[in-house]
Amino acid sequence: MNKQESDILNTLLLEPFINQRILAEVSGHSLGVVNRSLKELIKADYLDESIRPTVKAITEFKQKTPQRAVILAAGFGMRMVPINTEMPKGLLEVNGEALIERIIKQLHEVGIKEIYVVVGFMKEKYEYLIDEYGVELVVNADYAVKNNLHSVKLVKEHLENAYIIPCDIWCDRNPFHRHELYSWYMVSDLVDNESNVRVNRKMELVTVPESYGGNAMIGICYLVKEDADTVAERIEKLCENQRYDGAFWEEALYNKDRMIVAARVVHSADVVEINTYEQLREIDSDSNQLKTDAIQVICEALKAKAEEITDITVLKKGMTNRSFLFTCKEIYHAYSWRRN
Repeated sequence: MNKQESDILNTLLLEPFINQRILAEVSGHSLGVVNRSLKELIKADYLDESIRPTVKAITEFKQKTPQRAVILAAGFGMRMVPINTEMPKGLLEVNGEALIERIIKQLHEVGIKEIYVVVGFMKEKYEYLIDEYGVELVVNADYAVKNNLHSVKLVKEHLENAYIIPCDIWCDRNPFHRHELYSWYMVSDLVDNESNVRVNRKMELVTVPESYGGNAMIGICYLVKEDADTVAERIEKLCENQRYDGAFWEEALYNKDRMIVAARVVHSADVVEINTYEQLREIDSDSNQLKTDAIQVICEALKAKAEEITDITVLKKGMTNRSFLFTCKEIYHAYSWRRN
């Protein structure tokens, strides 16, 4: 069963078959694809002659049903300067709601209650989630010197039928489902020069040369058992090599020039990754986290409004300082403050 057939079978589990045209509209596939897929699904005994899922199909759905989720929240988000010394990125608020709380609520909506949150930077600020949402916190003590490949290693036993989710995203629509039939990695239709993958005609994620630009990588992934076992094994091996201390966990998804999981493409407006102060301001100009001490000091010193502060970039690395460059009224400035 290929991706297109899986999508159509998944649609038929949720909605009864009326006609092929409606099925094409709902599934997002062409009428020709729907016609070919229905024939193959009937031939493979996933659908009966009335276009209803068979016992074989229901059994496979149960085997691949999402059961758990891993949320990656250990990093201190260097690009979130000047917020990153006051608040961990998962607790940034959009429309009065913390990013990680929105993710957890969306998981609960589809019946997923087994949730592991990998924490590190300001880990104590996430502790309220244990009582409020019943999550389990997993501490990555090496978050300051190793990237999230090592965070996923800590929960490698929990990757089967699991979503892996970055904590710094805001999803307008719920990206999770009660039923999944295959592993996938989410990208958007936005072209991103920093991305090293693009979606080909077969809905595969293939690598692209540096600076060519690819589909923006959202970071949400779903893994069925077979792929979860492969990823866990690869992560274990990669973490044995210091060369991968700074690697993202997605490194374990690649096999030569492509990922081992299919692409799931969403509209760029439906899922927003919040990596910088300005991205947060763009999505919610009233967010409480925009009112940092550093920004208020700058506004007073330069007699400027917060929205006039742009092009914020990290000046030097380190968890105990928040030095950064910025532009205000078309003039470049530097701000440096060190916590005692």
